[in-house]
Amino acid sequence: MTKSQQRILNLLLLIGIAATATYWVIQFATPLRTQEKLVVVPTTDRSARTQTMNVAPIAGLFGSSAVSTTGTNITVVGVIAQGGENKGVALLSVDDQPAMSFKAGDLIGGTYALQRVTANGVVIEQGGIIREILLPARQPPSGISPVR
Repeated sequence: MTKSQQRILNLLLLIGIAATATYWVIQFATPLRTQEKLVVVPTTDRSARTQTMNVAPIAGLFGSSAVSTTGTNITVVGVIAQGGENKGVALLSVDDQPAMSFKAGDLIGGTYALQRVTANGVVIEQGGIIREILLPARQPPSGISPVR
């Protein structure tokens, strides 16, 4: 094999290695694609959020182990707070209906507005009256004694 043939062979091998490396970098860099098509539910479609369900298991994920009620018709099930104005999500039940998620700034039941979502509750407003609803203190799991 002559020297020029070796150079051509080395160049072809280098191109093959570069193509293989590029292929695998692209394969690992692209996100996985699901086989099922995702269905986008419009945020204005309330009917998609009104299916009856037991929210007690979900309450722990939202930072609550019990349901907190106020003198109004709004029940706080849980919250996911984020910093900043108009951020965060609250899981609320209105008039003993199944709980639905509301973003800060959304209207609740047509008369209340969810002003803010805090780490331990929500702030609602109705006709200029601002009310804060706090989540109840979480009870430790059974068998765990608090440290004194």
